[in-house]
Amino acid sequence: MLICAVLLRNTSLTYLNLDNTRLSDDSVTLIAESLTHNTNLAAISLSRNALNDSSAHEIAVSISDRKGLRFLDLSGNNLSSNALHVLVQASTVHHQLSHLNLSDNKTTPSQHLELETLVEDFAMVGSILL
Repeated sequence: MLICAVLLRNTSLTYLNLDNTRLSDDSVTLIAESLTHNTNLAAISLSRNALNDSSAHEIAVSISDRKGLRFLDLSGNNLSSNALHVLVQASTVHHQLSHLNLSDNKTTPSQHLELETLVEDFAMVGSILL
């Protein structure tokens, strides 16, 4: 995948926007692995890609290890409440993350309330949008 090669070579990249690019879950796994080499990346946007829970788990592992990431947008995907729960927990490990957008994913109203309670319990992240 070309973007992975670019991420491996360009370690000074600070913003990655792959919104609405029809990424597959396998592509996100490769991208997450490639990001370990870029310590300057401050913002990642992967909104509207129809990503599933397997992508969320790969991203959760990636963001819990990243020190400079401040902005992550995963809105408009197909992430379940379980996946969102994992992402919220992973983002709280990472104290520099100031914005996490998880809005417009697959949650019922009761699951949404449960996630809001979780967000309140883990209020270390500046803003989490559900």
